[in-house]
Amino acid sequence: MPVSVASPPAAKPATPAAALARLLPDPALAIAYDEARRYVQLRLRSLPHGGLRATCTAFGFPYTTSVGLKTGSLQREEYRLVQKHLRVFGFETELVRLPLNGQLCEHYLFANAALLATLREQLATHEQLVS
Repeated sequence: MPVSVASPPAAKPATPAAALARLLPDPALAIAYDEARRYVQLRLRSLPHGGLRATCTAFGFPYTTSVGLKTGSLQREEYRLVQKHLRVFGFETELVRLPLNGQLCEHYLFANAALLATLREQLATHEQLVS
């Protein structure tokens, strides 16, 4: 004779608003492409002679495009390449589209405010050294 096992009561489903809030990115934890590109550009410029080629080889980045990123001569925006470089520099991000001036634009979403603050602090420090 089969024994039936009672299953625990199902968890109460989240309200649609609560479920949606978890899916929407927090704009306070995101930076625009231009800010992320500027950070990566400054970090690439700080590599020693030959360091860019070694970095590209080690991580499988396209060398010519990375040189364009470093020099600011890219013909188009390279969202994924900037994200990959951010990851190498210790900033894991998610690429999301957020409204900016009435248009949806690519942004890099950080997991927490501390990581974002670290990036911005390093960016400010690098920019002060350059100017």
